[in-house]
Amino acid sequence: MLNECGSRRVALSRIEVSRYLSPQVRRVLLARTPFLQKIQDMTDAALKAYLMQHPPVVYEAKRGEHGDPLFCLANLHALYIAKNRFHGSEKVRVTLVEAPPSQQTNAVALFFALSAEACHALSPNDAGHYLAALWHELMAAQPALLMDVSERFSNKTSFCDAFGLNRRLY
Repeated sequence: MLNECGSRRVALSRIEVSRYLSPQVRRVLLARTPFLQKIQDMTDAALKAYLMQHPPVVYEAKRGEHGDPLFCLANLHALYIAKNRFHGSEKVRVTLVEAPPSQQTNAVALFFALSAEACHALSPNDAGHYLAALWHELMAAQPALLMDVSERFSNKTSFCDAFGLNRRLY
């Protein structure tokens, strides 16, 4: 399912959010707010360091013509921050993956988000509703992918136990 195709530096103007991501999944992926209330207070250098650590994960259009847009399906926050702060000609590093089948784009994006959140060293209680929304959306879209993240994600109870969440709240 996940075949990395390398990385490259591309102009921000070439990157778009995948058109196959549903509005519901976009809302879920962007629901987690950053800890710093005013990202605009960060310096350009700090934001560039963040982008190096969390490059947008993109795929190329099927025809793959040079200059065609790249479609982002993971690390959307990094892309939005970059597009809101830097000029379109600014180059950023992206991670390239194979294009998922269009009907699986939502599930793949949710898989990326849930696997990233499972590895972050942040308090799940601060992001409990976001984590639960990721789990619910992926369970509805493609439940088998939950097992690709962790065997403990097969049902809500074990998912909440894995994160130390009160399942009755979510």
